[in-house]
Amino acid sequence: MKARAAAEVATPTAQTRFSPPNGGREIRSLSIHPNGSDWLFVECVERIHQRCDVMRYQLKTGRLYRYGLPEGFRYTYAHYSPQGRYIVMSRRKIPGDSEDEERRSLDESEIALMPSEGGVLAIIPAARGNKLSPFMSLDETRIAFWRSARLLPPSRRVRLLEFDLWEFDFSRGTERPFSGLFKFVEGGQAQYVSDDEILFQSYGPSGLFTDYHNRYGRSEIYRMRRGDDRVPVPCAFDGILHAELPSQDRAGHLCLQGQTRRHGLSVIRLSSQGVRQGWQLMHGNSESVFEPRELLCAPGGDYIAAIYMDQPSTRGNRLGGMALLDIATTTWSAIRLPPWADAEIIPVAASSALGNSEVKP
Repeated sequence: MKARAAAEVATPTAQTRFSPPNGGREIRSLSIHPNGSDWLFVECVERIHQRCDVMRYQLKTGRLYRYGLPEGFRYTYAHYSPQGRYIVMSRRKIPGDSEDEERRSLDESEIALMPSEGGVLAIIPAARGNKLSPFMSLDETRIAFWRSARLLPPSRRVRLLEFDLWEFDFSRGTERPFSGLFKFVEGGQAQYVSDDEILFQSYGPSGLFTDYHNRYGRSEIYRMRRGDDRVPVPCAFDGILHAELPSQDRAGHLCLQGQTRRHGLSVIRLSSQGVRQGWQLMHGNSESVFEPRELLCAPGGDYIAAIYMDQPSTRGNRLGGMALLDIATTTWSAIRLPPWADAEIIPVAASSALGNSEVKP
């Protein structure tokens, strides 16, 4: 008698209808404070040449703040530290119009650190090179970040390739690769989930990602331990295809976006005990599509936040909005941000070297 194939793991899923309005904002790098109320993100203002600011939105009050960071820089990514005491960010000088100036700006990019309530901005003494999307360890003694080793010509749609995770150690004042050098095609959202492990998104190492997609259900989710130089493979989830946009809350619940055979595209939470819960992304009307670009578990586990794309979604369209999924009520709601120009300013002092700064993790 032929053995019966093992049953596919089911994901209990609720239908959630949601048609958010176009947000019209160029926003990215969503980060949630441990208090669950303060949202940090980067907003770029198209009408102001290459300007990108670090912003804070208070969920409970609806107030919007902008950090008064030093001018002349483009702040590309920003994240709260796990304990909420600091904000770590990447920045680079706003270049001129030439390709040489663009390359110089990328090569001289910096990682900066400041208290979450503003104050003195400290520059981390990391080596030259294109450094992006830094984030802090759980005990706030290290900073990990993506470093890109290859810049393609301006005619290419994607300019940065060969990403690897590096780590700066405050106690030693040095940096090194977090594990091996694997030349990932993409450096996506990432976070420490333990003292020595990072959860992150990527298409995969160069030369392997096509094979990986076929073998691991097209998963773009990885876990990597410090010092492990074995070539990493994606995390495969039985019954879930195209797993992406991973994040983890304080209780160890994993949030992601993926597709199931029965429900299609869904937001899914896998509890630390392995219990699954899904919310199917259904459109409220035929003309509107809800496409999350970033997805994040609230640290306390009571909601999931998203940055979504405005419609129609076209190549090069960077505009979008924010939304929140209330887990208790299984309902999505749009976040209506006040205008950028109405943001209250949080003072920040001129940058200094880390050793001369009051910022001492």
